[in-house]
Amino acid sequence: MPSQRSGAAGGMSFFGMVGGVMTLLKLKDKYDQYKQTAVDDEEGRVALVSPSMENLQEPGPGIALLDTEIPVSMRRAKPKKACCMCCGMDCSLLWKALGIVLAGWTLYLGFKAVRWAMTDAPTGLEGMPVFNTSLGCANPTYFYNSSQVHVSIPLGSRSNSSSFDLRGGSVGTITIADGAADATEIKYDVTIATTQEDLLKKVSFVYPDVNPDGTITRSRFIIDTPLMHDHKSECIRYDITMYVPPNLTKMHVQMHTVAHLRFAPGTRASVNVLKVTLFELDQRNLLIASADVAAKSLGLEVYRGYLVGEAQIVDDLTIETQRWDAIANVKISPAAPADPANPSKATLSTATGAGRADFVYLGSKEFTRPISALHTSSRNADMYLTYRGSGFSGKINVESKSYTITGASPFRDGVDDEKSGKWTHYYGDPDGGDEILVNSRGWIGLYM
Repeated sequence: MPSQRSGAAGGMSFFGMVGGVMTLLKLKDKYDQYKQTAVDDEEGRVALVSPSMENLQEPGPGIALLDTEIPVSMRRAKPKKACCMCCGMDCSLLWKALGIVLAGWTLYLGFKAVRWAMTDAPTGLEGMPVFNTSLGCANPTYFYNSSQVHVSIPLGSRSNSSSFDLRGGSVGTITIADGAADATEIKYDVTIATTQEDLLKKVSFVYPDVNPDGTITRSRFIIDTPLMHDHKSECIRYDITMYVPPNLTKMHVQMHTVAHLRFAPGTRASVNVLKVTLFELDQRNLLIASADVAAKSLGLEVYRGYLVGEAQIVDDLTIETQRWDAIANVKISPAAPADPANPSKATLSTATGAGRADFVYLGSKEFTRPISALHTSSRNADMYLTYRGSGFSGKINVESKSYTITGASPFRDGVDDEKSGKWTHYYGDPDGGDEILVNSRGWIGLYM
């Protein structure tokens, strides 16, 4: 069973400190009395001065007599009277001790308050890896094919779709960029290097199967790398750039290794469906989203590690970390509507797990789109949802063990029954058309 901490756990209690200070004051008082008594004893001794031999030998009145005069000593200090008596007891030490302890506590709490005020609030990103440099395996010496490999993968003949899968015990980076305007295939620039030359023999590429008529039923590109089995002296690293052609309609990037994935600056990746998944259960995983990506349906998922950056909603956006304890911190904004006169709904769905999640929904001054957001958490991690300045106007439903809501107004039982239904709160106009649904087993912070 977990131990229960009492008020005095981890240090001396308040009254224990008072008792300790009283003891020290009492000892000091006794010591002061002892010193005063010793001084008085020294001053009270009688000094008898004997005549010198020279004076005894001199004739006449020069003979000195025995000095029997007793020196006058200083007055013995009187003990101080008790300044505070209670029930026949001297309480002055108690009040002194209380004053000292309270002053000490005030200084200590003041120091903690100043330190707290000067410390930034935790964001959950304190341990986030740095792209590329936090992967390790920085200086491999043996390269696959002795140089960079260029691979072109044709798309599926019917759907213009494809997938990429990287497996094994390697670590590395992958950057997604736009291909040339006239490109019809996915191009990969692949660099694989290792510290042990024999490991390169275990690297393999799997290409799409081409039918006898030249068509491709399933377009895929798989890179298999060897497992390391925790050999710290060995490592294998990859660095890949994937170029997305404009005719690609659906793409799934699956990373079964430790990966840092990002989008090149300005990348649009204007596909119908783009899904990125980091499967490896490793805290070094990092997925950096980009607000420039314009996939109509965008899905981002990390099992363990970090999912950060900015993302825009063209039609719908899905962010998932619920399968493990990945940490999410994403700013979300709607893309400009194709028909400003009749803007489509921006659909957002987040599903989080045992890792903290922070989602900020950013509005736009140039246009307005209806918001439909679903936030779920299958475990007990905290989730922060900020819709401040998003332009939201509508109903909210919050189901959680504990939550903090600012800005929104609760529906009143018996008064707003016709409007509330399954909804618990609203912001702006209850009939504004926007919707937020929140369901969590942990704590929720919703800021409107």
